[in-house]
Amino acid sequence: MTLHEQFVSLALMGGMGLWIGASFTVYQRFVHPRKGLRWILLITDSLFWIVQALLVFTFLFPVNEGQLRLYLFLAAALGFSLYKALFETPFLIVLNRMIAFIVFTWRTLAKTVYLLLIYPLYSLLKLVYILCKMTVSILVKCLIFPLKIGRGLLRAVLPEKWQIGIDKRIPQIRQMVVRWTSIVMRRK
Repeated sequence: MTLHEQFVSLALMGGMGLWIGASFTVYQRFVHPRKGLRWILLITDSLFWIVQALLVFTFLFPVNEGQLRLYLFLAAALGFSLYKALFETPFLIVLNRMIAFIVFTWRTLAKTVYLLLIYPLYSLLKLVYILCKMTVSILVKCLIFPLKIGRGLLRAVLPEKWQIGIDKRIPQIRQMVVRWTSIVMRRK
């Protein structure tokens, strides 16, 4: 391995130490399980470090064919320490502002969609429902009114003993009409 490859490997591992520090800060910011879900940390921590190791090896392989030496680990530790000492606080400030901006944008977009699409559509459907309910109510009353006139005419024309048979059936018919209209009127 030439001297140039060693310097590039050293710089790469220092940069990877910075990267691991930043990604670990992001990981800690987003993965914070509740007290009952601490067992998830076993899985997520393992996955995090496996991904970081694969990432380091992926970048290191083209530079020095994946050879690991002690000074490379020291360079990664130096990069991580440099991140913790100098860059962690500014990075956290920027990260928190980015998260706040994304959350604000998402909430604004969601509220805009609700106010411009969902609420008017809901109001329109509610209006259509009310109009349909009124139309059905008017149609039922228009259908019942001629029946009442016809019943009155039948009472005037028919003999009294026939009216007794009709009077016995009227509560059944009324109950059936009331049941149908209540089903139609009750639906919300």
